[in-house]
Amino acid sequence: MESTTVKVIAAGGLTGDAVNQLTNELSKYKFKIMLKYQGTTTIANSSLGVMSLGVPEGATISISVDGTADQLNEVVTSLVDNGFVATD
Repeated sequence: MESTTVKVIAAGGLTGDAVNQLTNELSKYKFKIMLKYQGTTTIANSSLGVMSLGVPEGATISISVDGTADQLNEVVTSLVDNGFVATD
């Protein structure tokens, strides 16, 4: 499993429409993607799971994939390009 940390930059954090857009974006990947915030981990393509994390704007989260470093980079690049997160 590969992982990295990113900063949430989506306005208002990962709530409401941002969660729906994020999970739709991540559901296109065939490998398992997990998000972790304050010790709680959830599957990234589950809207309810991501919402339950309650991630505010500016928070640092961990993203992990059950795959390769290239797959992780692909996911992070997609999230950066769509304005959900920024890398350090």
